[in-house]
Amino acid sequence: GYGLDKLVNDQDWCVRLAVAEQGYGLDKLINDENCNVRSEVAKQGYGLDKLVNDQHWKVRTAVAEQGYGLDILINDEDRYVRLAVAEQGYGLDKLINDPDWKVRAAVAEQGYGLDKLINDESPFVRSEVAKQGYGLDKLINDQHWNVRLEVAKQGYNLDILINDENPYVRAAVVEQGYGLDILVNDPDWHVRSEVAKQGYGLDKLINDQHWNVRLEV
Repeated sequence: GYGLDKLVNDQDWCVRLAVAEQGYGLDKLINDENCNVRSEVAKQGYGLDKLVNDQHWKVRTAVAEQGYGLDILINDEDRYVRLAVAEQGYGLDKLINDPDWKVRAAVAEQGYGLDKLINDESPFVRSEVAKQGYGLDKLINDQHWNVRLEVAKQGYNLDILINDENPYVRAAVVEQGYGLDILVNDPDWHVRSEVAKQGYGLDKLINDQHWNVRLEV
């Protein structure tokens, strides 16, 4: 907090950013040439009525994160701004149809429209649906392993997923403490490494051929 009256004019934007983080000189720094500095001004909740129209997406994102101007920013050209709007739980009925999967995933994260998003074209959106614990009976058979991974993390039907073709899914089964006596012999080292993390079969895994497994022992 020392020398802020001088450092607010420092030539290095990192210093001016630190000044903004102190909440000092915001009336000046709102016009700073660097977007990171202006973004911090927005994070301080200052000048949002001006910064909502800033030319840089970082600044507009920070404005959205403050819950300001969401009716404007929902139509922003940048996906990260619209993502921030979705994370505020605003306009989900519109953003559920957003062209960007990250925005739609954020809608799913809010628990909205899961009955529709379970059929989304993006596996990352469907993964978010699984994280919500919705439609696991369907998603357990999803073609993408990322989705089945999230189903496993929910602890759903592990007796089926223990035989999944993807090692990361089987490793997630291990994380649930299930089937350790079987998966200790898994052909993939990722799975055996996870078994070692669980403290199971260490007398065997200490001699494992893969160093990553022995490391966990």
